[in-house]
Amino acid sequence: MIKRESIFGSVIILLFVLSLFFSGNNTTKESTGFNKSSTLFSKKGIAIVDIYGPISFPQYSTNFIPAGANLTLSQLAQIRQDKHVKGLILRINSPGGTVGASQEIYHAIKRIKEENNIPIVAQIGDVGASGAYYAALGADTIFANPGSLVGSIGVIIGNVSIDEFAQKYGLDYNVYKSGAYKDILSMWRESSSQEKKLLQNLVDNVFEQFQADFIDSRKISKKDAQDVSQGQIYTGLQALELNLIDKVGGYEDALTYIGELTGLGENPPVINKYNNPLMDVVNVLNNSFGSRFNLNQPNVQLR
Repeated sequence: MIKRESIFGSVIILLFVLSLFFSGNNTTKESTGFNKSSTLFSKKGIAIVDIYGPISFPQYSTNFIPAGANLTLSQLAQIRQDKHVKGLILRINSPGGTVGASQEIYHAIKRIKEENNIPIVAQIGDVGASGAYYAALGADTIFANPGSLVGSIGVIIGNVSIDEFAQKYGLDYNVYKSGAYKDILSMWRESSSQEKKLLQNLVDNVFEQFQADFIDSRKISKKDAQDVSQGQIYTGLQALELNLIDKVGGYEDALTYIGELTGLGENPPVINKYNNPLMDVVNVLNNSFGSRFNLNQPNVQLR
């Protein structure tokens, strides 16, 4: 039987979420990042998409309530179909994520740039690293704060091994598999030399894809790309010197810049419907409660 207190608590949470949703449409640029001329249904305006937290496809996501990378891709798909959008700002605050999700967001951004012919600006807040930086490469211009953490261009895969622990305490684990590599990265045994070679080849192949898109986007030489693609993290100021970003500045600087590019002025209208506070809450809940650890499943990450 459901307790009355639980129902009451759920109603309070729902009302709080709805209040965030409706109040978000009447706030100012100073308090939320939206400018005073922001509107849900602007004739012309700048769309804002937030890429926050780890980038991945969540286990729990639906067409009705997308989350994680699905939410970002859904927003980008809507923007691509909206002729009222005259520019796009990607607000990034993410340490990176999985390969497939990061690449898909990157290509979705590039598709908007190519098909809609609108300026796209990425603005990095605290951190835009690895997979998040990969996504930013789809933009025309990348902003970062002076002290933002930028870069970490690289690929990593790993696992936990309890082989010695299992032997010490007499734990047995029986495996019946169809192929020699089906239980690769199993925590119950050490990886063989052939498995380690296979995994390193996998990492190298994904890294080559990352670096190729990095070189194409930033228009730098392969040597320069290799020098800054060893997993290093840079400040915004360092990143500017190394051509990882284009300008140093915050969200308001990026908004003014894109407003001038589009002819909408220094304080351009912002189309809010792509940045719904209700979806932010759903995303947080999904990241908090929707994930599961599976130590036997390889997880290649850009971080």
